[in-house]
Amino acid sequence: MGPHAGPAPGPRQSGAARADGAHSGGVFFGRQRELKALVADIERAGLDTIAGRKAPRARVLLIAGRPGSGRSALAQQLALRLGDRYPDGILHVRLSEPDGRPVPMDQAARGLLDRLRIASPPGAGDDELTEMVREALAVRRVLLLVDDATDAEQVDLLLPQNPDCLVVAVSQGPLTGIPDVRPCTLGGMDAKAAIELLTTFTGSVRITVDPQAAEAIAEECGGQPAAL
Repeated sequence: MGPHAGPAPGPRQSGAARADGAHSGGVFFGRQRELKALVADIERAGLDTIAGRKAPRARVLLIAGRPGSGRSALAQQLALRLGDRYPDGILHVRLSEPDGRPVPMDQAARGLLDRLRIASPPGAGDDELTEMVREALAVRRVLLLVDDATDAEQVDLLLPQNPDCLVVAVSQGPLTGIPDVRPCTLGGMDAKAAIELLTTFTGSVRITVDPQAAEAIAEECGGQPAAL
């Protein structure tokens, strides 16, 4: 354990330490099959366990899909469902700016340290700050939601060296180079869920009056939540 580990883990934190935007009061449509598969993946033995070894790092669940596919909403819903398993809380970090540029790693690491209530040294570089994050998570049981990751290296730098943690990563493609990643690739929503989502914008009367038009819109949008 290095000198930056910070205070021992306390009770579950609230507010900033929990997944931003993952509010139970919101409405979540579809993706129940994917949600069930992701939860089941946590229970499934990893490669290290199968080989008779203790896993050295947190398990990584990957939700892959194009922007607008509902990938972040699914990750937040998964975090809500699993939150009680991680008594030290849910941490959320976004690794891409709205325009797609990667968030500087020192900025991402400082944000996580702030949520963990650990002071980060002024002038510290990426390596020192990400090491501080990993050291802090090594003595905590948290769910780390890594949203909009651009590549595997970003995730790897923050990956807890602690099998009691879980990482839920959101990315457009695979995280090649991180072993034993459990992927869930999102396509369009099924027709029923797509129409339910459309109804929240149009109202039920318009859908009832012209259900064929609703089905056509859902098909034209490819079941993509952002398009709907």
